[in-house]
Amino acid sequence: MAVNVFSISSAVENLSRHDMLAWVNDSLQLTYTKIEQLCSGAAYCQFMDMLFPGCVLLKKVKFSARLEHEFINNFKVLQASFKRMGVDKIIPVES
Repeated sequence: MAVNVFSISSAVENLSRHDMLAWVNDSLQLTYTKIEQLCSGAAYCQFMDMLFPGCVLLKKVKFSARLEHEFINNFKVLQASFKRMGVDKIIPVES
């Protein structure tokens, strides 16, 4: 079961878009060139599956999503995995 965690980041350094993209690409062995490519939701599904193996039905994720309705499908798959893992609410991160 997942645990909701929040952080008040007053001393945490902020990552640049380039650093964040490099971390995502390195973690998931991807080749994203723009941070906007994360809008498909596929990477978030992969991270959730990495953290909780088997909780995401990866065969339902559209990895080559280009259209809004495909993005929505991916976020529904992600939302179902949150529900499956017992994540019931989001706590905002304060800075």
